[in-house]
Amino acid sequence: MKNRITIRFRIHYLPMLVVSIIFCLIFYVFWKPTLHTIPFITYTSGYLSIFLLAVSLLLGPVNIMLKVKNPISTYIRRDIGIFGGILGVVHSVVGLFMHFTGKPWLYFVEEIGEGFAIRLGNFGLANYTGLFGVLILILLLIISNDYFLGKLKTVKWKNLQRFTYLMFLLVIAHSVFYRLNADKEDLIMYLYLPLFLVVLVFQLIGIWLRMKIGSKL
Repeated sequence: MKNRITIRFRIHYLPMLVVSIIFCLIFYVFWKPTLHTIPFITYTSGYLSIFLLAVSLLLGPVNIMLKVKNPISTYIRRDIGIFGGILGVVHSVVGLFMHFTGKPWLYFVEEIGEGFAIRLGNFGLANYTGLFGVLILILLLIISNDYFLGKLKTVKWKNLQRFTYLMFLLVIAHSVFYRLNADKEDLIMYLYLPLFLVVLVFQLIGIWLRMKIGSKL
């Protein structure tokens, strides 16, 4: 077990960590040299997280297309999802300090006179989709290990893992609403929608291929 963890760290986590550090350096030098620490961590962890989560959702369909054995869980797919998930949690926690310092509840409600009302609009929708997305992400991180795979058994574990699709949809919605709130729609057209469409197309192809293979059994 210890040897397996060491190998996974060396061939999975270490390369992802190196790539993440390189991305952060490039982001800082070429794009956001004037950002303060909290916005810098929030943005970079968010971009890296959404990319890695997308990759984790593409591996299954790609394996089916290449006719590679596609078991219920693989360490590479799980580790990419875990690394992306951890970055997503970091993004959510640190992001709470970007606005309303000391009053994180104001992301979700707004003060009206002496009371509060649910925060709506693009900003409110961005925060709520982000909140529900990270809660699902935390659940997935908790069960993404061999212990829970054995404890829950294959069917129940896989059913819970399917919440990954809802989580990814919420993450995309969260990103889109934030860009709309900031009146900056560039990344919606050039990053978030293309990323969503790529994952959707690959998933649909994977479903079609599984049905096709199943019909031949």
